[in-house]
Amino acid sequence: MSRIHDIPLLLLVVIAAALAILFWLLGFSWLAADIAPGGTYLTKSIAGLAKDALFAPLKPMMYALIILSIGSSLAISKGGLGAKFARVLGFFVGFSLLGMLCAITAFFIFKGIDIGLADPSTSAGSGELKDLPFLAKIYGVLTSALMVSIYAGLLFGAALKRLDLGRQADQISDLFIKGFRKFLQYTIPLAVFGSITLALNKEDDFAQLLKLFNLLIPYIFAMGIMWGVMVFVTAMIQKRGVGFVLRAVLPQALVALSTSSSIATLTATREACDQLGANADEATPFYTIGATINMVGTLIGLLLLSLYTMQAFGIEVDIMDMLTVGFQSMIFATAAAGTPSASIVLLQDILVSQGVSAEYATYVTGIIITIDTLILDRLRTALNTQSDSMSTANGLKLYYKTPKTLVDGA
Repeated sequence: MSRIHDIPLLLLVVIAAALAILFWLLGFSWLAADIAPGGTYLTKSIAGLAKDALFAPLKPMMYALIILSIGSSLAISKGGLGAKFARVLGFFVGFSLLGMLCAITAFFIFKGIDIGLADPSTSAGSGELKDLPFLAKIYGVLTSALMVSIYAGLLFGAALKRLDLGRQADQISDLFIKGFRKFLQYTIPLAVFGSITLALNKEDDFAQLLKLFNLLIPYIFAMGIMWGVMVFVTAMIQKRGVGFVLRAVLPQALVALSTSSSIATLTATREACDQLGANADEATPFYTIGATINMVGTLIGLLLLSLYTMQAFGIEVDIMDMLTVGFQSMIFATAAAGTPSASIVLLQDILVSQGVSAEYATYVTGIIITIDTLILDRLRTALNTQSDSMSTANGLKLYYKTPKTLVDGA
């Protein structure tokens, strides 16, 4: 097992996907059939069990992590970081709102593309639509399991602070995150193998699965525009050219794309902040918070995936639905762990609150995990971490009057 930790997750995912396709080509359809020992049929297949190795425990683990992370962060807080943090947070939120507009624009432009999601009546659930009124959808958002976890984290943090257990809780939270990353190292490849195997043994099999890569069109469009906006804004605020900003942040982007983890990119983010002119030590609390709340890229990803799934399920998506899901994705993005593909599980909560059946939401999440691990999550992480460094440098730049005082930390 210890050797698995030394293998890049991307390589493990590629191997798992290749094995699933190879077994399908060899005709191993029994991997997707119900297990039947001694003539007694069970409801799970080998592929289904492999997929469930990730998805069955992922939600409770994610919710526990959210409660512990929020609670420990509040318990060790010393009254906030004042005016500096207010300015940095302003860029976090501002970039997220712009990202929401980019995602909605991308959906409008590429609304007609086929991303390969099957008809819900032939893939999972009954395919019956829930005609939920707007207020019912808002209520579903506010009472979702994720939001309840956030509320619980706030209460837990208040209790820990009152008992002066913040430091111990923070240490436990760090251990939890490390263990969670190792858990994903084992289970994401299993989920990829199981999901691809199940998809290939359905109607239209391989051709349908390949259509998932059409998601890259709106994904790259929305994230590319948002990245360009962030670079331009940063160049204007820093009063340096676009080339200066690109030289500062491109090494960070490469690390994010290769690791697919905001936490693992922290060192590169520190270097990017330093190159942008922010004192590295002073910037640390701000970009560390940014790596925890993971806003822009995760927001765009959750919003686009939600809108395309709702459309595939048969729900007519109007502008109010888009804005509702957009703000919901913004809230959910702040609760996603900075580990590979962890935010994908939050997609289910958004979909169910918007009227998609739980069965279809689970089906879609299981299918998307493959391309998400290979490509989509890496794009989200790159944009998240770029926002961390640029928001931090811009916020500190606005706080101080001149570049000299910014570097000196005066």
